[in-house]
Amino acid sequence: MDSLPLPRSVLRVDIVRSSANGPDRQTFLDGQLKSVVERAVGTALHRLFPKTDVHIRPDGDSMTVLIGPEVPKAWLLADFLLHEFPIALHDVNRRADDKHRLQLRGALDHGETTVNAPHLGGPAVVATARLVDARPLREFVEQNPAQNLGLIISDRFYQDVVTGGERGLDRLVFDRVEFEVKDFRHFGWLFRPDASPERRVA
Repeated sequence: MDSLPLPRSVLRVDIVRSSANGPDRQTFLDGQLKSVVERAVGTALHRLFPKTDVHIRPDGDSMTVLIGPEVPKAWLLADFLLHEFPIALHDVNRRADDKHRLQLRGALDHGETTVNAPHLGGPAVVATARLVDARPLREFVEQNPAQNLGLIISDRFYQDVVTGGERGLDRLVFDRVEFEVKDFRHFGWLFRPDASPERRVA
């Protein structure tokens, strides 16, 4: 029987330039991505929220992760995605040469989702797949090659979570960016890790 929709957070991560330098490198980076996601979920998320509902769908050079409502969304962004996840990513990259360093684009949203393994559905799943391909995010990672993770969040997540300022999110800078991907024309909020808090847009 198909599952009924449930509220979940949705994280989509894509490997930057995954197909460059041949299939062997691509296969290696796919494995590295799997290692990062499983390590971050296992050591940080499940350690604090052992009963939470997590579904991971690999799609070659990308992964979609659905996270249950037991995990506070402010913690998910501030503590997991902007702290624990980069630690796992750094741990993988410190053993890699420049050719095999893993750089990622990430997108975050939340909403009603369905799980009919291996299929994941819902507006937030579609939104993150479009957000992660947004030109402003692609340009950011291209212009900042030293950044292991470029991140964009949906307007829904920004308004519902970031503007509340919990977990220090009010000290972070997100720039409102407009974009169009396929049939999806909207805007999101691009995380600026090195920007001064005085630039924060309300």
